[in-house]
Amino acid sequence: MARIGEHREVDVREHGRPGVLALALALITATAACSGSGGARPERSPSAGGVTPAARPAIAPSPPPVTLTEAAKALAGVVGADGVLGAATPHLDADRKLMLEQTRDGQEALSMAAFNGSAEALPHYTWGTPRLLVPRNQRGPLWFAAVVDREESSGRVRTAVLTLVRQGGEDWRVSSTSLLDEGVRPPEVAVDAEGYATALGEEDTTVAISPRLMAPLHATSAEEEGGIAAKLIEEGPHTTGFANEITERRKAEKNDCLGYDSIFAASDYPVHALRTADGGALVLYSLIRTTTRTIKITPCGSDAQVPPEAWKLTKERLILKELRMVETQLYVSTVPARNSGRPAKVIGYLGGLTKVTVS
Repeated sequence: MARIGEHREVDVREHGRPGVLALALALITATAACSGSGGARPERSPSAGGVTPAARPAIAPSPPPVTLTEAAKALAGVVGADGVLGAATPHLDADRKLMLEQTRDGQEALSMAAFNGSAEALPHYTWGTPRLLVPRNQRGPLWFAAVVDREESSGRVRTAVLTLVRQGGEDWRVSSTSLLDEGVRPPEVAVDAEGYATALGEEDTTVAISPRLMAPLHATSAEEEGGIAAKLIEEGPHTTGFANEITERRKAEKNDCLGYDSIFAASDYPVHALRTADGGALVLYSLIRTTTRTIKITPCGSDAQVPPEAWKLTKERLILKELRMVETQLYVSTVPARNSGRPAKVIGYLGGLTKVTVS
């Protein structure tokens, strides 16, 4: 996925996370009172001319750190540059360097892998009109999300959820891109009268699963199908079937004198969350899947080969001792409100192989 939202289907870190966000502003009013002499009952002091002073107006909310206008400009700049550079022919190293400078976090890992694995120009996309999801109050690295249709050259349209993070002054970069599953509509995100969303902190307890815990619970549900974590997340293509797949693959590899394991884990990339209209949350996060194949008995397993999907990231074709493949997975999920009795649901994904090591 060299460019924004590029998906390459293959088999299946250090940036600060956003701080705790303020959830509301206080409205302040005041009235004036004075004490009479000798313990008399306090009376409101009349103003000059006998006019009673009016209550002070509520303090207006402070301007958001990122305005809707600024977010629209930033997204247009990133998408525009991606389109121009991606369509360049021939595809020069300088073009790829500039495209990588539009990314960070999991998006950068996927982009670098796509560039390393192919010298060809990347697919060209046409982007629709975005729906901006800009938090009113936030601290730490400033960010916003956008929901936008992405049309491929074939005419196929998918809905993408992008997260952009500001790096430095006005340097906005794409942190993650996930494609919503076919037939899935994005949830309604709660916005105020001016159109700004509410960001949730990583430890928010008003939702069934706090944003920070969504990734590790997702990883656990994938590895331990039927466990407690699986009951908290709805079954689906991104959580169901992996445990059985790993077990069966382990048995088959053992017959070929190989050891096999595949582990899901929460990444160190940022987690972002927004309040939805139903009181839940839209959570954007990522996982790392690490799959290893190890030669246990020689010469029985000495002819084990590196699978074709890993060739783009290594020149080796035979496993000498161990093959380690790392996949970066970018997800978007919905989490219901606390005590709702409903499970969370993974609604979008984009991922690919980002590192291969043969030893």
